[in-house]
Amino acid sequence: MVECGIKLEPDKSVKITVARSDCKLLPKGSSIRLIGPRLDESSSGPVCVTALAGIYPWIMTSRFGIQSEKLSWNEGYKVCCPEGKVEFHIVSL
Repeated sequence: MVECGIKLEPDKSVKITVARSDCKLLPKGSSIRLIGPRLDESSSGPVCVTALAGIYPWIMTSRFGIQSEKLSWNEGYKVCCPEGKVEFHIVSL
């Protein structure tokens, strides 16, 4: 698929793993799995909607296989939730 002159890969599954946590709701090592835009409830731990909304640009780039240095890609993306309590590692599968 080509959008705005950029060739995009097909929609991928994404795994979001908690790499560091100071939040009792999202323990370190827990993960969330998306299949395209859908939450895979059977393979996911707890979900914080505030965190998901804050890290969504990195989720979208991962879904389409974009490895953007401007978004700090390095074997996946490492980003923090808006409150700074949880660091996530985001990779496409």
